[in-house]
Amino acid sequence: MYICNLLIYLIGFWEKDWQVVEDITLPANGRIKIRTAANLAEVTLAPKEKCSAVIMHSHDVGELASINDKVGENACLVICTDEPDKLTAAQLTRAHNVWPDSFTPELWHFYVQRLADDLYRQRELWDTENCLQTIVDTMPGFLWFKDMEGHHLKVNQGFCEMVGKQMPDIVGKQHYEIWGITPEQYAEGEYVCLETDVAIAKLQKPTMFKEEVLHSKLGVRNLETYKCPIFDEDGDMIGNIGVAYDVTDEYANREQILQMSRTDGLTHLANRRYFYQYVEENRKKGDLTLFYIDLDHFKQLNDTYGHQAGDAALMMVGELLKRAFPEQMVSRLGGDEFAVVIFSVPERAAIQQRLDALCDEAEEFFQIDKALKGLTMSIGIASTKDMKVSLDTLLKRGDEALYYSKAYCRGSYTFYDDIQEELHFEEKY
Repeated sequence: MYICNLLIYLIGFWEKDWQVVEDITLPANGRIKIRTAANLAEVTLAPKEKCSAVIMHSHDVGELASINDKVGENACLVICTDEPDKLTAAQLTRAHNVWPDSFTPELWHFYVQRLADDLYRQRELWDTENCLQTIVDTMPGFLWFKDMEGHHLKVNQGFCEMVGKQMPDIVGKQHYEIWGITPEQYAEGEYVCLETDVAIAKLQKPTMFKEEVLHSKLGVRNLETYKCPIFDEDGDMIGNIGVAYDVTDEYANREQILQMSRTDGLTHLANRRYFYQYVEENRKKGDLTLFYIDLDHFKQLNDTYGHQAGDAALMMVGELLKRAFPEQMVSRLGGDEFAVVIFSVPERAAIQQRLDALCDEAEEFFQIDKALKGLTMSIGIASTKDMKVSLDTLLKRGDEALYYSKAYCRGSYTFYDDIQEELHFEEKY
């Protein structure tokens, strides 16, 4: 990948020996220098120059500390001897390889070439791992490599920051150990990524998941996770690599924006647009009952006491309707008009009982403040079991029943079914 510079020192060898290895070659990005020295004392390195390997006879090894001082602890040491059994334990520990002291030119060339190849591959491996770790650490989000048992083999700094731990405390550990949850919670399978690990093992292709994980300090976090299987040389899956982004705050913001777009800013009830959307999305059975509600004398309240008093009245009516219909969709359609929907057609007695209680409570409620005493609540009820009846049609029926109440029984309610023949008669004549 990058330029690989190797420096090999031959110590105590004859000129004929190092001439044999002058043509040692490396791949295109490899650069190799072979230097000779009569003994270790003659070895010199320029500032920032690094010795890759030292080849010397066993009788030239001397004090190991001197070798480390001269070429560094990481330089590869090759000891040549025909009596390897006489090497000390310390020499064997420091040595990377032991070669025979007597060999033909061809064998000598083979040994040095093989050493250069090994050093080159080690350097290439180090460069590759360094590049990989650099990529891992600079990627946004947090990234990991896991084996099939769920052990985290490599993670990036973003992962460490997310879980609040150092890398040595993460590598080799499983999910519950890293995220600070109990083995029992892990075994239950909630918030631990088990399902997606199983899914990626079955799919065996890059896949995006939405997950929830339980953080010991931050609670449940929402993640968008991209996982990809990793295979060995035989094509068998040996683990997965994943990158995840914590989108908890983003989801919360989205939900907040969505909620704002659906909600009337004054009463915090559903607005007209979401009312339509909600009914259409949930109207599967065809049964639907609509209560269309309007405040009587609301304009007089605004004209007499101002719009602030009107707004306060609307907010209080909104709370009254939410308490009266806690499980139903309650919406402010606009102005002083409200709507409640029930996805069924209850018995008339049940509807009357609920609306009688609502009207009584509203009457008591409007007596609390002198500004509200002139208000009453008129209601129109329209129901259908026919999916062919559109919501707009049902709203029109509810509106007609509502205005019938306003005309003949303010502060009460009217069923559209009770007046439809009268309405049709008026239309006809």
